[in-house]
Amino acid sequence: MYKLILLLLLSCSAFAAGNNQNKVEYLGELKYLKVDKILSANKSLLKVQVELSNTSIDNQQLYYRFKWYDSDGFTVWNDEPWKTLLIYGKQRSTLSAVAPTKKATDYKIELQSPENRNNDKSNASPLTGN
Repeated sequence: MYKLILLLLLSCSAFAAGNNQNKVEYLGELKYLKVDKILSANKSLLKVQVELSNTSIDNQQLYYRFKWYDSDGFTVWNDEPWKTLLIYGKQRSTLSAVAPTKKATDYKIELQSPENRNNDKSNASPLTGN
């Protein structure tokens, strides 16, 4: 029995689950979009999956991108372009990404939405700056 438990623990050692909110950088306050769970695994390349939900009955636009870091915290790839995702009212959605290089051992996810409450530009799009 103990060998089975140890084997299960070892097989999950490359897998991390939970809120991991320190992995998310919010560019303003996301009013209607919520990060529910972040999963990551690092076998040959770091893989990340982010589960989101829309708490509003209205559709919400999300802008996002991943940043990749090495074990010392240095960036290992150029900034990705912003991507867009439409999350329908009261729906859930999943973002998935694979690190572009084996040097990437850590990540951050940048999130922004036109519904963000931001002091500088309340409805700015990272795609256009407007």
